[in-house]
Amino acid sequence: MKIADGVYFRRKDYAPFWLRVLVDVIDLFTFGTLCSALIIPVLLIAPLSRMTLNLILLMLVAIAFLYFVIVKRSRFRTLGYRVGRVRIVALDGQTPGYTALTLRMMFGMLGPLNWLLDLIWLSNDTNRQALRDKFANTYVVRVNAQAAGSGRIVFRHYHILSYNCLFREVEAGPEREA
Repeated sequence: MKIADGVYFRRKDYAPFWLRVLVDVIDLFTFGTLCSALIIPVLLIAPLSRMTLNLILLMLVAIAFLYFVIVKRSRFRTLGYRVGRVRIVALDGQTPGYTALTLRMMFGMLGPLNWLLDLIWLSNDTNRQALRDKFANTYVVRVNAQAAGSGRIVFRHYHILSYNCLFREVEAGPEREA
């Protein structure tokens, strides 16, 4: 495979809408539980001050990074990914890098409206990529999914809520399965 090539999967191998919703709900619940378990003791021990609030913010960012980037990238995956039996892959079919997963996490934290738009987008996308996947050049596929083929990586232009976006996508050949 050349550097400008990527892989694609059969449509049934991409994680569908409701499975993605389930995975996200489980991961957000797990993240919330971890945050509560680590932050409530800080609130009980330390006086409420600017320094305490800064410490809590730092803890939230650290927990989010550890869970949504480090654990998601590891072979263990997050709890939601394990329950949903899915994994995340880059356009080349390999495990995505820290930069891609960090970008993906940051897009997911922009708010509920973005999360809703993100999930609605994947319903219509050929590769069932949510917007955060498009920005990070990733796919969410079933654990046992094998690449159906490879294709050239091209740039595609999209208009999303009055924004012009240019995303890298894998151009599949005529042999692609539906």
